[in-house]
Amino acid sequence: MVGLAVLGLAVALGIFIQYQARDPRPPEDVPRALAIPALYATMGLLATIGALQRRPAIVVAAGVLCLVGAILSVATIEFAVPGVLLILLGSRNQALPPRHGTEGVIAAAAVLLVVSAAIALLVLTGERCWQAMGPPADPRYSVIPCGAQTLVAGDHTSASGSVAVGQTFASGSDSGVLTTGGGLVETLLLLGALTVTAVTGRSATSTGVLPSIDQESPL
Repeated sequence: MVGLAVLGLAVALGIFIQYQARDPRPPEDVPRALAIPALYATMGLLATIGALQRRPAIVVAAGVLCLVGAILSVATIEFAVPGVLLILLGSRNQALPPRHGTEGVIAAAAVLLVVSAAIALLVLTGERCWQAMGPPADPRYSVIPCGAQTLVAGDHTSASGSVAVGQTFASGSDSGVLTTGGGLVETLLLLGALTVTAVTGRSATSTGVLPSIDQESPL
């Protein structure tokens, strides 16, 4: 249930980011309202997988990730509560038969992959200069070289205050723009974390059942 709550918070975070992007500027190559919530949605999925497969180490790992993600900004502070709950619940859950210490390695690998995905998304960014033309209600954006002279808002307004079609009414330079490369690396790393966790869990269930079958076979 806590894992599903984290998924719900991730969806709410995406809606919040989308409605905060009101300033005139061209859209990023990777929508921020999808890329950032994807990190937190992965944490919720890891917690759910760990709970269903009775793997406390995975549940605790998801809780640690939620706590780390809570410090990203004020908008993500709410993930601290499920993070603490996951750590407490994970440390109290009963695990499946021991797996010779591999659970800790798998949980650490999942944490490393998710953290690496966040770093890749926030580091593999770029700078972009742009200008907006046409009516402000329906602008047309164009990306221009950052070395070129850009026009500031209001340079081409008429005496009545309206903006003529084809004239620039806003321009700017954005740093830290999410790129396709960063989004692709993030996606691969998050899928890797989920795949490693899910696949190793199925293997654990299989190996945990086989000994009981072998013991009963002589009878």
